[in-house]
Amino acid sequence: MEIAADNIDRLLAVEMRRRGIPRGFKWRIFEIARAAADEALCLAAARRLNGPPGKVAIVTGAWIPGEMPVGESDGPYGAVVLARALERLGHEVTIYTDVECAPPIGKLIDYFGARVALDPVSRDDPAANNSIADDSDAIVAIERLGRNVHGNLYSMNAYPVSEHHFAFDDCFYAMRAAGKPTVAVTDGGNEIGYGGVRERLVAELPGLNLAEKTPCGGGIVCATPCDALVVANSSNLGAYGVVAALALLNGDASLCHEPELEQALHHIGVGLGLIDGGGGGAIAATDGIPAAASAAVVHVLRTIVEQALMEPRTRPF
Repeated sequence: MEIAADNIDRLLAVEMRRRGIPRGFKWRIFEIARAAADEALCLAAARRLNGPPGKVAIVTGAWIPGEMPVGESDGPYGAVVLARALERLGHEVTIYTDVECAPPIGKLIDYFGARVALDPVSRDDPAANNSIADDSDAIVAIERLGRNVHGNLYSMNAYPVSEHHFAFDDCFYAMRAAGKPTVAVTDGGNEIGYGGVRERLVAELPGLNLAEKTPCGGGIVCATPCDALVVANSSNLGAYGVVAALALLNGDASLCHEPELEQALHHIGVGLGLIDGGGGGAIAATDGIPAAASAAVVHVLRTIVEQALMEPRTRPF
């Protein structure tokens, strides 16, 4: 299992980003995160979600008025795929997001026919973090922006978004204080979960942090910690890696995401108005990665799990 999980991690960290957005940091981010963990990142995350049936909160959604009015494609696909797998394992799952991001996520849930709740959160409801923390047994952030050292949220290009996004950071702090598992699935450093490795990231990768471009000077890297951090090429792919690790833990490859479904999600997302975060536009891509490439990674993830669970064959020569 450990061999398969390590290979899932390595596959997820292979960068496929296009020019025009931050590139060249992925492998180093992964190495720093992996050095701070006791085992493969995807496996550590899956273990925290593989307990007895309970209530799991998933927070996702990234939107910018005028640019991504109902959100970007990275996050929602991973959220619904992970939610479906957790539902199959007996968990009661609720996806939380901004009011603006809720409509397409609701349609994706309907497409799956999953028994997954959707709860839009208003920025005018500061008590929501405590309510979610009290009502949940575990929480997962998937491509959910988090506060930097000065309490501000930024895009990967240092664009300020605090005014528009609900901050779920306090929910993570409350759940960690209560001893409840917290998982973060990420791709760029500005998402919830990087608090445990922030100092090293900022010291070694100033070109990632972009402190000089942020109005507050604190850079984009999030200061909120989590129990299990996953680093991937896109956060959607990271979520699929966690699902693959859950399949390993349960000895059930059918839990894995499917490449044909991954292709379909991208095209459905275009119709729902989800925007490619790699350059804008309602196109079948996530962070600039074409749908076919993400589907190919999904195929390899499933193959890694199937091979790991297959009965061994011994060569007679």
